[in-house]
Amino acid sequence: MAEPKKPDSRAPSNPYVTGPTKKLDPTHATAPVRRAAPETTRPVARPDLVTDGMKAHRREIERRKRQAAIERLHSEQQSADALRVFWKGAAWVAVLAALLFGYWSLQHKYGNKWPMWDVWVLMAAALFAAFAWLLWYLNKKDL
Repeated sequence: MAEPKKPDSRAPSNPYVTGPTKKLDPTHATAPVRRAAPETTRPVARPDLVTDGMKAHRREIERRKRQAAIERLHSEQQSADALRVFWKGAAWVAVLAALLFGYWSLQHKYGNKWPMWDVWVLMAAALFAAFAWLLWYLNKKDL
């Protein structure tokens, strides 16, 4: 009778392995499958371990967060209002400066004898500006 074939006796590649080892196919992945992180990052407390004091403390923290968010919104709104008032004032100053410069340059160029065409153009511009302002003012939301 033929004796069974014995495996080759050679030293294992890992010296800490003492028992029989399994040969792995190199085409299969051997790394453990990594699970995705849970969606919540807070540790979930078991309901039977949460006391009324802990619930009250959590409510107090949430109330403080809401209050801080409301205060932040108020300060942002105030700063936006202040900025709008500043730019509105700057626009008015720029318009008045342009009008005064235009008047001064025409007066300096012609004295009290302006050409008739310039007078008609200025009167038409003033009339259209007044009409546009009237339409804008009557269509404002806060009337």
